[in-house]
Amino acid sequence: MGSVTMVAGAGPVVAVRSAGMAVSATVLSAAVVVLCVLPFAFANPNAATVQRLPAWYVLVVAVAATVSVAGAWAARSHSGRASAALALAGVAAILPLWASQEWLPDSLRGAILATRPLAVAAIAATALLWPARVEPRADRLVIVIAGIAVVAAGVHVLAYDPFADPGCAQTCADLSPLLGELVGTRSTMAITTAVIVGIAVIGGVAVAATLRTRSARLVSGAALAALTALGGLAVVRWLTFENMTPSAVRLPLEPLAVAAVGAAVCLLHLRVLRTRAAVDRVVAGLSAESVRRGAVVDVQFAVLGEDRWLDPAGAAVVEPPEPARTVVLTDGSAPTVRLVAARTVDPAEILAGLSPVTRLALHNAQLSTVARSRMAEVRASQRRVVVASDGERRRIERDLHDGAQQRLVGVGLQLRIARAEADQDTRITIERVENKVGDALSQLRRLAHGVFPSVLADEGLEQALVELVAASDVPAELTTQVTDALTTEVAMAAYATVAAAVGSVVQPSVATRCRIEVRQVAKSLTVRVETESATIRTPDLTAIGDRVGAVGGEVTWSDPEAGGYMVTAVIPCES
Repeated sequence: MGSVTMVAGAGPVVAVRSAGMAVSATVLSAAVVVLCVLPFAFANPNAATVQRLPAWYVLVVAVAATVSVAGAWAARSHSGRASAALALAGVAAILPLWASQEWLPDSLRGAILATRPLAVAAIAATALLWPARVEPRADRLVIVIAGIAVVAAGVHVLAYDPFADPGCAQTCADLSPLLGELVGTRSTMAITTAVIVGIAVIGGVAVAATLRTRSARLVSGAALAALTALGGLAVVRWLTFENMTPSAVRLPLEPLAVAAVGAAVCLLHLRVLRTRAAVDRVVAGLSAESVRRGAVVDVQFAVLGEDRWLDPAGAAVVEPPEPARTVVLTDGSAPTVRLVAARTVDPAEILAGLSPVTRLALHNAQLSTVARSRMAEVRASQRRVVVASDGERRRIERDLHDGAQQRLVGVGLQLRIARAEADQDTRITIERVENKVGDALSQLRRLAHGVFPSVLADEGLEQALVELVAASDVPAELTTQVTDALTTEVAMAAYATVAAAVGSVVQPSVATRCRIEVRQVAKSLTVRVETESATIRTPDLTAIGDRVGAVGGEVTWSDPEAGGYMVTAVIPCES
């Protein structure tokens, strides 16, 4: 069996166009059931024996009718036409019981005995129309079966004389039907029996073919059993045609057969409701862990425009699931969500359990997951850029330290030697040159030292910030509260943010105030630098933003106004 596909927005397995018909048929069947059962409960105690049915009989019929109505009502959420067919089967199975009511006209009492073929045909139609999307040949078969049943019922009405039926236990009125002399009651019974058996065989074979699909096994199995029982009952009635003993014991078998199908529909509907609740729980707490313990063992989201799927955590799906266990939702043009059912759960039940709210939640989850994946890709790209720039910076620092810096040290040493051997005037000139070489060496050492001091890696962020504040000309107040060890990337992002904010102050004065606050709360590190009463040169925070964004953080800053300036960075500590 292939995967089950549904277009998002088309609704669960509901035949919308026949929903009104299903509800109307269910309400009608309920009314008929009530009208059929009540006369037995209030029957005349002085009536004939065949009319005074025992209490257990009335109870069995009432329970069977109730189950049938409940099944027709439950079926409306899966297939409107199947719901209507089941409601018709319940009515057709109950109506013959009215034949025992002597206050009805004799012609009507005889006519309602003709509904038995209709009950058999309606049971077969219920199973054949059960899937929401039935094949055209199933529709044609239902039409054929219904046509045969209607013809048989018409023959029964026109040719059956209850008075001529020795085994009739419901009505013994002499009706003188129109075709009574031409066909005869015995031939009419033979035709009815043949039609019922034929419908049971044809419908049974067609229904048995649907047993191969897991979604139809329960309803189809109950319908197949009901058709077999009713076909056998028709044969028994024909074989006992000459039996004068009333066979009231087997009269409620038609309602019981319909009730069996109704019970199967109710059970399947309960399973669908349970599956729906499980799917709703999965969607409500969508995560890689929550989807592995219920009816849905995995939820996967398609990346539109790409041939790949993501799990709820945003990771790529490496191995595709078995198609027979998947329910694929689409947006009308391409797949968007793929639900993987547990091995004990029918994917069709999951499909039937998807409410519009659940489908919308899955669609939103798909958009959110793809967006997170895209963001993760952007951050990974930022991280690669930052790592590459850091590597290039360290290479330049190393080259400066091992190359130009060592040469300047050598030049300074040679100048000191030359100064010791020179005369007074030359010594003064050499000292000036030596001072300039020293200044150049100091600047080169600061450049080779890099943006990030070695203390940041050796002693941590707090000590690096202490040295930064001590070396800066900006009067600053530092507050740090870091409880856990930080990764190198997080520490470098926090240090770079503080260094850029402090470095934006131009010509600090006595009135200048700078407050630096670094606090670790839960799983994030918050860095806030606030400057007052200072001339601010807005720094280029693009590089800082890339560095903070590479570890999943975010940088915000205010426009310098009235000498005030604030930079805030929130950095996840787990990155």
